[in-house]
Amino acid sequence: MTRHTRRQLLTSLAGATAGVLAGCVGSRPTAGAALQSQPPQRGTKQPLKITDVKTAMLEAQWGPWKRQWLLVRIDTNQGISGYGDTWASPEVKSLLLGYKSTLVGQDPANVEALFRQMVSKAYAGFTAAHFDGGLAVHAVSALETALWDIAGKAANLPVYQLLGGRHRERVRLYCCVGFIDDYLKMEDVYKKLGITCLKFDATPPAISNVPGAVMDQHLTRKGLNEIVSLLEKIRQRVGSDREISVECRVGTLSAALRYMKAVEPFDLTWVEDPIPPTDVDAWATLTASSKTPTLTGEGLHLRHEFLEYFRKSALRIAAPDFQICGGLAEGKKIAEMADLHHLLTCPHNASSAIGIAAAVHACAAIPNFLALEFHAMPGWDRILSGYRPKIADGHMEVPEGPGLGVTLDEQEAQKYLMKGETWFG
Repeated sequence: MTRHTRRQLLTSLAGATAGVLAGCVGSRPTAGAALQSQPPQRGTKQPLKITDVKTAMLEAQWGPWKRQWLLVRIDTNQGISGYGDTWASPEVKSLLLGYKSTLVGQDPANVEALFRQMVSKAYAGFTAAHFDGGLAVHAVSALETALWDIAGKAANLPVYQLLGGRHRERVRLYCCVGFIDDYLKMEDVYKKLGITCLKFDATPPAISNVPGAVMDQHLTRKGLNEIVSLLEKIRQRVGSDREISVECRVGTLSAALRYMKAVEPFDLTWVEDPIPPTDVDAWATLTASSKTPTLTGEGLHLRHEFLEYFRKSALRIAAPDFQICGGLAEGKKIAEMADLHHLLTCPHNASSAIGIAAAVHACAAIPNFLALEFHAMPGWDRILSGYRPKIADGHMEVPEGPGLGVTLDEQEAQKYLMKGETWFG
């Protein structure tokens, strides 16, 4: 380019810039005027505040499953309500309502700050009967979910967006099917849903009808042979492409070590809870002994109880339950800790349709996700009105509506109110 041409170009750009700036002068205030202007008004609504916390315990027998759920509803002064759920018990209900004084008058969108206040109470003598905080964290989990539901509705955003955005539009499901006879009764349902991962009970009770298979807490050689025979039948029935995992629960480290060795040829997706989560060192020994992944976590609370498992490589797949581990954000943080150690997350789930929808939002936001537990209860979504998340090809779609994206049908849900309970009293 010649110097003359450059000069022409620069002159042209300068003139264009001046024109743009001149055109903008009349359309926006000067710097001085901007400093004097008032912030935009948000309308006449009062700031969003929590006004009440209420509960309802449901009991349902749907197909082979009997479930009890503790629902919570948090109300606000703007008519926005949020819902959550957790494992039901009178103790957890009492603890949950005990947080009412902490929450009323607070901005529900400050989810993390309120969560920390509630957890501090859970581990600071909030109740002498449950000083360890375990059941209190169950209560906190339900409340945390309800707070996210409100925050999403107020912002007109789905919860997964508030949790950092989604990694996937659909969430893969795995079905907990029980014993092989239970599976056969529901086989057509699992095939219709397109489920590609199944978890069977291959525990000592599965072979209890075989004399000499189990002696007290000792799984005999005969018992191990029966487990292997059972898995051969399962694999033959479900085919070669579907993934199989098993619930183990043999109880002792010696039995678990022998169990892991015996089942290794089956290339199981995981072996769940072969021993109780009471000794992390024992779990580390077990996990290092086998190529088959170990899974645990459904009974653990908060990041703190998972931390030592990650530090000691004591599991291969983490299984937090969003309804008892501390809630959606806490479950996501547990998953991210697992991700730092190159581990997968496969959340446990035995909740109502409200909890299932909440779990799907959290799973969408998790980077190292494997599958979400789903029990395929007939009419599992019957307590919802309007939109119901669709299941196809073994995946559930992530709700796109504000908050959890689903609506509790209170009239329908009241049909399953536990005897002696009041509806959101």
